[in-house]
Amino acid sequence: MNEAALVLEQIRTPMAGSPHVLDVDLRIAAGEFVALVGPSRSGKSLVIELAAGLVRPEAGRVVLLGHEWNDTQESEQTPVRLRVGTVLQQPGLLSNMTLFHNVLLPLRYHHGAMPERSREQAVMAQLERLGVAPMRDRFPAELNQGEVRRAAIARALILDPEVLLLDDPVAGLDAEMVLALKACIEEHRAHHPLTVVAALRAFSPLIEGADRLAVLQDGRVVADGARDTVACAVPEMLRKYVE
Repeated sequence: MNEAALVLEQIRTPMAGSPHVLDVDLRIAAGEFVALVGPSRSGKSLVIELAAGLVRPEAGRVVLLGHEWNDTQESEQTPVRLRVGTVLQQPGLLSNMTLFHNVLLPLRYHHGAMPERSREQAVMAQLERLGVAPMRDRFPAELNQGEVRRAAIARALILDPEVLLLDDPVAGLDAEMVLALKACIEEHRAHHPLTVVAALRAFSPLIEGADRLAVLQDGRVVADGARDTVACAVPEMLRKYVE
């Protein structure tokens, strides 16, 4: 079995706005693409937040790239976070920077020795892949939801992370842009080792690129495996999320 990129072991923690408790065990191998699917308030976003080290569980442990968040000191977290690209439901672009400079910022901050021209080329290549290059000089307030989301994904990928955590990555994207995002992730995985964990709120063509689906309901994983296997295993009311 491949080395695990992410392990959620015996996790038990409250879910905001829900009477249920997240109660999961999940292991994601390095290089694997796992889509988390299921109804609203089933725990998908909380899994992403736990994986990113933004929330600590009441019980259990979260291990990302060999580092257990509970045992990782604040001073030791930055090197881990640089190996992870994270896009939450609120993408968090800086409002006083253009799209281009939002994506450039991680390179400028963490790769200061990289020639400016090389940094600019890397940013533009990422923007082109995600179809937002024409908006490079716009500020976040001038972008629609899908454009903001794609810009945030471009920023998350710019440092060539080992793990990409995406919460609702297709929000605001039309069918053509979802396919463009799927192609971008596939291209990145073809050239760089990349583990992808994506929380999806409805069926999406992005699921077709996943190696595994984990179906959540009321804080529990009710099915986990290849899409065809999961589609046969889940209750009828959950099939709309996987097919």
